[in-house]
Amino acid sequence: MNDSSSGTSQRILVVDDNQDIYAFMRAALEGAGYQVQTASEGAQALALQRERPADLLITDIFMPVQEGFETISRFRVEFPRTRIIVMSAGNVPGMKHDFLVTAGLLGVGATLRKPFDADQLLDAVRRVLPPRQI
Repeated sequence: MNDSSSGTSQRILVVDDNQDIYAFMRAALEGAGYQVQTASEGAQALALQRERPADLLITDIFMPVQEGFETISRFRVEFPRTRIIVMSAGNVPGMKHDFLVTAGLLGVGATLRKPFDADQLLDAVRRVLPPRQI
């Protein structure tokens, strides 16, 4: 779990158990001026949110300890104003169900299908997270 700070920019909490993915996301988001916190699973993300609330949660669906759908549900109850983006490869091999569709039904702001690039990430963030008013 890490945190980077830069002035009064908006804070984003990235949750993924793959360090390469959240390192890529951190670089893209920090480069665009956002503050970034990272967590490797949902329970850790909730603890971080209680300490230093983020404006936006970007979470994977499949993670150890506490997976993405449970994390989304907990955020909806404890932090209803936090905006949410869900990312995933979409489905599990051998299953026809697309979990990003399910995430969309939960009312998340956007979904990102892995793999995605920095432009797709930043476009989703800008659509979901309105600019902070000074």
